[in-house]
Amino acid sequence: MRQNRRPLLVAVVISATVCWVVLATYINPGPALGSGPTAAPTAAPGPGPGPAPAAAGEAPSLPDPVAWRGFSKKEISQLSKLGRMLFLQDTANLTPRNKTFTVLMWKHGLYMENRHIFHFGKERHDPYEDCSVRNCRIEYDDKFLSKADAVIFHLHQTKSINELPRRLPEHRNQRWIFLTDESPHHTFMFDRSTNKLKNYVGVFNWSMSYRMDSDVPVPYGRAIPLTKEEAAAALATIPVSKNYALGKNGTVAVMGSNCGGWNHRWDYVRELQKHMRVDVYGGCGNNSRACPGGFRKDCPKIKNYKFYLAFENSNCRDYVTEKVWWNAYRNGAVPVIMGDTQENIRHILPRKSYLHVDDFASPADLARFLMHLDNSDRDYNTYFQWKYKYKIVNEHGYFQSPVYHYCRVCEALNYNDESTKIYEHPEEFLNVERDCKYTK
Repeated sequence: MRQNRRPLLVAVVISATVCWVVLATYINPGPALGSGPTAAPTAAPGPGPGPAPAAAGEAPSLPDPVAWRGFSKKEISQLSKLGRMLFLQDTANLTPRNKTFTVLMWKHGLYMENRHIFHFGKERHDPYEDCSVRNCRIEYDDKFLSKADAVIFHLHQTKSINELPRRLPEHRNQRWIFLTDESPHHTFMFDRSTNKLKNYVGVFNWSMSYRMDSDVPVPYGRAIPLTKEEAAAALATIPVSKNYALGKNGTVAVMGSNCGGWNHRWDYVRELQKHMRVDVYGGCGNNSRACPGGFRKDCPKIKNYKFYLAFENSNCRDYVTEKVWWNAYRNGAVPVIMGDTQENIRHILPRKSYLHVDDFASPADLARFLMHLDNSDRDYNTYFQWKYKYKIVNEHGYFQSPVYHYCRVCEALNYNDESTKIYEHPEEFLNVERDCKYTK
């Protein structure tokens, strides 16, 4: 292996709303990566071999829209029609209904505009831009309660069930929808000791969350197989010999100012720092002036790094946030993930496009492998061959990126099953004990 003479640089940028903690003792044994600070494994650990680029002029072999995610029949059956459209590209039998739907945002509509209308910027956006339907109107005034086809309740801002209106017989045909973009650890922001999902028995008809099996899925981002035309364009515009390491003077970056987390992510970072240099941007590090923080401005310094420590604040099912989709993929870095399990991440992200801490026995082993990839442009570039077969779309609204919450609820009203559904026990859908790991 060639020696890298420049200083090794690993950056951790901490997200504005999330804090990082690291696992000091990581008990799941991973692959042995050899001994010594630059020892490298004979084969890269992780999700297996990724797609190889097609030869010049050769059309790439594209992944099957269903098979690549590795869903079981049961998992597919749990997807709504909208979920099948978003994650399996299944558009069969999706016919818009011939009516205009009224959607009431209960109490917090104006608060939500900052993200869903302004995208954390100054310009207003059409919420149905690039949407497959537009036959909905969003209302904020409570007077529309009796007329609404759907009512959305933002759980993170809800203090108790007493803030919800009384459901009258005239509301029986409405869809009452609970919305959460947070993991089950943080569903409610207020009065968490008494404000529990189990208090909302039989209140809601639909779920609206980042979870793929939600009635109205609103993920932070998605990986989508390219069409034949898109794949041909990628092959024509991305040289097979492209070196993705060029221009990247650092190794890892992460943003944030919330210095906690149910998964002890910051303990892991501190242990990693014992084996390699780690630069921390944001309020949890010494470089807080280097990036603006918040969701209004991106941090351009991340583009200088090869990897991004995408450590979520919770290790929960399907909880993959802008740390992966924007901070890593959008900025050209390979995400190093702590969060959802490796098994489930394979349903969400292209193979060989990321690293996962679960694949390493310890932070020391991860550090050795990162140093190996930092020293080997050839091996580093294998983590970008997915670009010939997939595209990444950001759908969270941060940093002026698109956001589709209002579009998705309109699509769900048009496409989803019209039969009556009630969440008798909503705490069984967002269940910490079942869906999350490494809780305090």
